[in-house]
Amino acid sequence: MDMKSLKYFCAVYEEQNISAASKRCFVAQPSISTSLSQLEELLEVKLFMRHRKGVTATKEGKRFYHSAIKLLGEFDAMKALFKQQQEPIPLSLAIMPTIDSTMTEQLFRHIGAISDRLQLRLVDLSGDADARIISDHLRRKGERFIPLWNERYVLALPHGHPLTLQESISLSDLHGVRFIERCLCEIHDDVSGYLRKHDIQPITVAQAMNETWAVSLVASELGVAVIPESSARDRENVITRPIRGLKLLRKVGIAYNPKAASSAGLQLLLEHREAWSSL
Repeated sequence: MDMKSLKYFCAVYEEQNISAASKRCFVAQPSISTSLSQLEELLEVKLFMRHRKGVTATKEGKRFYHSAIKLLGEFDAMKALFKQQQEPIPLSLAIMPTIDSTMTEQLFRHIGAISDRLQLRLVDLSGDADARIISDHLRRKGERFIPLWNERYVLALPHGHPLTLQESISLSDLHGVRFIERCLCEIHDDVSGYLRKHDIQPITVAQAMNETWAVSLVASELGVAVIPESSARDRENVITRPIRGLKLLRKVGIAYNPKAASSAGLQLLLEHREAWSSL
């Protein structure tokens, strides 16, 4: 038994899912599963019950969790006690506002795992930053772009909306439909241009500056909205449908100017970018 296996166990306990725990710990799923099996063999108890949706802690697993948390806390306290004071490594980062909160939290988790010396400063997207987390639509001339993930756009609808009866949606279906416009969206011009070209006239009832507001407006049954798929994840009061007839996709990644003075923080970020593949 070691600290790593305890961390893996606690991650599975808190996420109730081995796949989610592997993303959180930045390791492959088999490593988590092997560690759990070794713990169960060592303790001679079953810590989790496996099922389709994930895992549920057994009575023994719940008892062990409290001990594991205490041990990890004491270990961290000892490390802090004997750790030499080191200079922080500054990293200024700009993140486009149209990334939803779930993905933003995952970004911060990845950045925090790089080094505990990183001193993060978040700046406005138009300000000076070592790097920017943006879609490729917002890439500036001369910037290098490293893709992190792709996601498609879908139509978000409230429960009971007539369009939920369809398996997929064409933008022509939006004619006369109450519509929530995302005015800062990267594909705003593409969607607006398509609607004008085909004389499709939805009824704009609201304008949202970010995904969170747009999804909340949809959940409140004010209208429908075109949003990145991740924005409606885990929202039980919002239904999504794929959009056909127009390929709506965004690539999100790290953009930086290779000719600008490179900070130590940016170098760390780039050196560990392979860990971001689990996003």
